[in-house]
This record gives sequence, structure tokens and C-alpha cells, in this order.
Amino acid sequence: MRKLLAAAAVFCMAATHVSAQSPIPRPPGPPVALCTDLAIAGWNGSRSPPGAPLADNEVAIHFQVRNNGPHTYTAPDENKQWISLVVTTPSGDQQIGVNVLPPSGSGAVSLARGASWRGHVRATLPTGVTRRAHPPVRLQINYAPASAGWSAPVDCNITNNQRSVVLR
Repeated sequence: MRKLLAAAAVFCMAATHVSAQSPIPRPPGPPVALCTDLAIAGWNGSRSPPGAPLADNEVAIHFQVRNNGPHTYTAPDENKQWISLVVTTPSGDQQIGVNVLPPSGSGAVSLARGASWRGHVRATLPTGVTRRAHPPVRLQINYAPASAGWSAPVDCNITNNQRSVVLR
């Protein structure tokens, strides 16, 4: 009986030693997202944008759009994505200014991970809206609807496609 107990003890110690050296398989990590994430990374009201001086009923917003996603954003041309300035009025949202992305683009578009586009949206204020007294205003990234040879990219995070702004 003693020999049997001793053999069982030696077997258990050997099994413990082997299992301590064997790595425990871990579950796979989260899947890598196959998406881009155009995000409004910053904005600032501007009283002196490039071009002609602002009229009394005009505003300009300087913006920065960054690709926060893990992949390069690509599109066939600059008309597939744009940033707009939107005023929320009692009768609904009203787009008052727009700029294609990239602002100086023509032809195929590419924005690497972590890279940014910067530009201005210039807009004429609707009647009754002023820089000091205005309803909610936001910058918003927009994508063209699907068409032959084009479908909007998968956006990793659509919550950063809009930012509230204050007119100056």
C-alpha cells in the first residue's frame, strides 16, 4: 500500500511539473477592425478665412478631419466625402456651408491612418440667425450614397462624425 501511495505522489508531482511548463492556450484577441474612421478632430471659429473678408451675415469655421481608424481611407474622388455646417432650426436641419474633403483635392483621395485634412467651411447665415444669437450648429462629415463602383466605407466610430460648434 505504501508503494502505491508513493507512486501516486510521484505521479502527481510529475503531472504538476509538466502542466506548469505547458502554456495554457489563450483565447484569440479582439478582431482587427477592417474600417477607417474619419473624425472631426478639431474646429475653431474664424473671422478671417482665406479669400474675401466675411460679410456681416457670414461665418467661417476652420476644421481638422483626422483618420482615427486602423486603415487608410480611400475614395475615387473628393466628391465622395464632405464636411458641412448644419443649423438646427424649428423647421429642421439646414445645411448652410459645405467643403469637399480634402479641401484642395481633385481626383483619387487617400488619407493614411493618423493623418489629417484641414480647411474652412464658409457659410451664409439664414435670416434671423446671427453669430451671437443662433440655434444649435454642428459640423458634420457626410458620405455620398452608394452608386456604381462606390460604396461608403465602414466607419469604425460614427459618433465622432459630428461636433457642436459656436459661431463667432
